[in-house]
Amino acid sequence: MVRIVDGSNEIVRLRLADSAVQAITATPEVEETWPFWSPLAGRLAYLTSTPGGRHDLMLWDPDQGAATKLARTPLRDEQWHVWSPRRPEIAFAFRGGKPPAGIALADLASGTRRVIAAAGWNDFFLRPSYSPDGEWLVAQRRDASGRGSSLWRIHAGSAPQPLTQDSNWFDAKPAYTHDAREILFLRRAAAGGPRDILAIAPGGGATRTLASTPGSDERSVLPSPRRDEIAVVSDRDGRSALYLAPLNGGTLRELSSDRARNYYSPRWSPDGERLAAISTGRSDGEPRLREAEDLAETRVVVFDREGRVLVDAPGFMPDWMPPWR
Repeated sequence: MVRIVDGSNEIVRLRLADSAVQAITATPEVEETWPFWSPLAGRLAYLTSTPGGRHDLMLWDPDQGAATKLARTPLRDEQWHVWSPRRPEIAFAFRGGKPPAGIALADLASGTRRVIAAAGWNDFFLRPSYSPDGEWLVAQRRDASGRGSSLWRIHAGSAPQPLTQDSNWFDAKPAYTHDAREILFLRRAAAGGPRDILAIAPGGGATRTLASTPGSDERSVLPSPRRDEIAVVSDRDGRSALYLAPLNGGTLRELSSDRARNYYSPRWSPDGERLAAISTGRSDGEPRLREAEDLAETRVVVFDREGRVLVDAPGFMPDWMPPWR
């Protein structure tokens, strides 16, 4: 996860068994964010940025205790990285260079780097997510107008396929269900307003609504990696709370019982038995990267599926990786 150390974003890992903390980075001149672990690659990928500079992706090797750049691309801004569930491969969105934007793949086994979906500077991709078999990606794509956002299905070696394409809607944060039968995502009107949770088949077609409450905003939806179950962040009761719900759209069950806190950005453990989320005070709202004072008060909370708190510690942007010894 990320923790602010002496005013700088640093990557640390927290051992759940005893809440011990180990520093991974110590770079006051560089900001690190979005750490994601791959058990297949045995690497931690994270994003670095410097004041006025571009974003670069780094790979940290726990055996060597050192990090290297994913690719030497000084003109490219790299973000929204995600690991393949089947291979030591990472996909990420980029802007800058030729083409001006797109999705790229980095294969750690062969050392190859390639662009698999090209886009323009204004109609760029973001938030790619893998299918469970690792063969497909689904990503969000901003309209060139800057109003709407659509979903696209991407496969290496073939042209990207639009899943949703209506400029009246802003579709975001897509993710495959564990059995790949559907893709879940958030939708709001392009003109603004609350978000609902929808589902669509991987091949496209009609959408179905999983959660929509008048006046409420569904902030996140994350399918379980093991069950027909979703984690949902919603403000339907007047605060941002964390819920579990059946994939068929049944009743939401709240996990976060502390009504003095808001919760955001859930991350399932690989076995689907625990959820890590970030937590802020009721008056703080959703933390933003540019607000260092707010981030310093943010905490990582780990729940089991019954809502019991297993860990509560300072930090944000959690992901799951093996403990050190």
